[in-house]
Amino acid sequence: MVTGIHIPEEEILVDILTRLPVKSLLRFKCVSESWKALISDPYFKRKHLNHAKNKLNFQKFLFKTLSPGKGYDFYCASLSPNGLVNDFRRLDRPSVSTSFYGLKVYCCCDALFLIGIHSEYSCYEPTMFFLWNPSTSESMVLPRLGSPLQVSTYGLGYDSISDDYKVLRIDQEGMAPDEILALKSGSWRKIDHPSIRSDGDGFTMFGREYLPFVHGAFHWLGFRSFVNESMDSFSISDETYGRIPLPKNVRIYPESSELSFSPVELGMSILRGMLCLFNNNTIIFNLWIMKEYGVQESWTKLLTISSNGASFILPKYRFSNGETLLWYEVDEIKRITYRTSDGLTDQIWPFNCDDIDPAIITYDGFVYTESLI
Repeated sequence: MVTGIHIPEEEILVDILTRLPVKSLLRFKCVSESWKALISDPYFKRKHLNHAKNKLNFQKFLFKTLSPGKGYDFYCASLSPNGLVNDFRRLDRPSVSTSFYGLKVYCCCDALFLIGIHSEYSCYEPTMFFLWNPSTSESMVLPRLGSPLQVSTYGLGYDSISDDYKVLRIDQEGMAPDEILALKSGSWRKIDHPSIRSDGDGFTMFGREYLPFVHGAFHWLGFRSFVNESMDSFSISDETYGRIPLPKNVRIYPESSELSFSPVELGMSILRGMLCLFNNNTIIFNLWIMKEYGVQESWTKLLTISSNGASFILPKYRFSNGETLLWYEVDEIKRITYRTSDGLTDQIWPFNCDDIDPAIITYDGFVYTESLI
């Protein structure tokens, strides 16, 4: 005689609820106190996030717009296997208690966006940071920086060992100590420079938009000189520095004799969970991807296309059909554009949207997973 396997009702409930979108779960908090406690539980939030990361319908693309006389607005759009979907939705703006001149989205991790507030036009460093989850509309102000007078690049990542989110701050010139903020500690802490960041012949960081976070580490391009290129890393858990090998026989930065012809922009990003490296000289844009983390031989040239005069191009997302979403800046007008990986076709996105004036400037596009975190 075969007997049925007994599965506790709460386990069944958790399995059902982890498959639902954030919007529904926020409503279901009102069902009962027990449901509210379950949906608010950190273990459930993490379980829901881990499930959502593997589901395309939980993936969204957030971008910020600036319209003269109207200020900033945030929008999100859905992703499909073949591209971005035009189901634009304007999001509620994050609540900011102080007046400000500018607002910059630096990066995101698990639907938490690191946003800096600039109080003056000439202010290089933000006067205030906060984290914002557009899925839940919740935000929290971060502790103030102890040494704000430097030009820095920031990264946000999750430390699975300590179950904590951390913000890393890297001085772009390598002159000041790096700093890290663990949310549970509530304060910034300086990190002593190791030999990897102080080899005596100067340091300049490229790819200054943000510090890509993957495989438990932050990453950036470091140049001690134009013949000494490196990809540096910082482990979020044990706080150790390392080096990631660059592609063999590839000059990421051109020879000095080429510098006078056109400026070169270098950078890094994350595409489908893999490190990518790119350069652009307003004529040609090159993109490499590291298919196996830390293995030099796994670097693969993914894209070589005409820059079409763009001074700045950032890879944002790679679709399952091979198309890559690229963020363009041409003559200070920023557009979101995606191309197929062979560079033969080119489409401007957004295509048609009555809610978005095509004349407004688009900033800070990021792909994220909707979550309760």
